[in-house]
Amino acid sequence: MKRISLLAAGLLAAPLAWSAPGIAVYGGGYSWDTEFEGTVASGGEDIDMQDDLGFEEANQQVLYLGVEHAVPLIPNVRVRSLDLSDDASNRLQRTFVFNGQLFVANTKVETDIDLDILDGTLYYTPLDNALKVNLGLTVRKIEGSISLDNLLVSTTKNFDETLPMLHASGRLNLPVPGVYVGGEIDTISYDGNTLRDLTARIGWRSDFLLGVELGYKHMDLELDDVSDLDADLDMGGPYLAASLSF
Repeated sequence: MKRISLLAAGLLAAPLAWSAPGIAVYGGGYSWDTEFEGTVASGGEDIDMQDDLGFEEANQQVLYLGVEHAVPLIPNVRVRSLDLSDDASNRLQRTFVFNGQLFVANTKVETDIDLDILDGTLYYTPLDNALKVNLGLTVRKIEGSISLDNLLVSTTKNFDETLPMLHASGRLNLPVPGVYVGGEIDTISYDGNTLRDLTARIGWRSDFLLGVELGYKHMDLELDDVSDLDADLDMGGPYLAASLSF
């Protein structure tokens, strides 16, 4: 949440950079309707996020801020914060072990999951006309926790990982004033860990700085023994964004 507040402050300060020649500042935020699907495990068998823990669709918040310029060789930059949190309650249909604690069938368990994701992307724009192409590198820092609690036992597993990802994105201006379509991918896979972030979008930008965007975002997160946690999570759903361009 602190990162979200800092990015919001950056958006408010963006007009100060607007007058600088050759510099473009952009940013925005959106509400993402997604759900946690997949499994987690820590010292035991896989636990299904929906069937075992009862997770359903939830609303998540995303905020981003970027700067583009005309200086050769120096990359453009974008910072993005994703605050993905949800909670669920379910009566267990089976017994399992998580983080050294035994959770017994027919007991009710309360689960909280919190993923605090911060992306820093450096990219170049080799093509910038009606078709815009960006290529670069994203460094993603993931801090998270999963807490399980019932009347008998309670436990929290924290995890922290920083991974580099290849970045590619594109935007095509349509023959309708201000309307565009685009897509984006950030991905890496190594040593049993996989991160894949896909976005498809259609949007409209006015001549008065403001814009709106409708899209679909899907994120795959596969962690192999990170802080003694195994995770195979899928998060996907539509989003509606508001944007500013200076």
